[in-house]
Amino acid sequence: MGDNWEGRGMMTGDIGTRHMDAEEIEAYSLGDLSDLEAAPFDEHLLICDLCRTKVEASDDYIAAMRGAARLIRQAAEQAAGGSPVAKARAAGSA
Repeated sequence: MGDNWEGRGMMTGDIGTRHMDAEEIEAYSLGDLSDLEAAPFDEHLLICDLCRTKVEASDDYIAAMRGAARLIRQAAEQAAGGSPVAKARAAGSA
């Protein structure tokens, strides 16, 4: 976290006068911005329904993908005979 987004093309200083672009929305939703970098976006989202809607959609998408990844890991663990933690517990109690 805390990459220098201004050096990568993100112009956080003018966010109050323009909408967030897709890269900024993704970085914001993923939590890849430091508090200092996120502050202008936080302020912008207070007044911009369009960007707030896009960030909410991005947040929902990211949550869905993380949930799907968790389910895939769980299915793989079950197919392999359980999670490493469950196997270690079973081995300790045997």
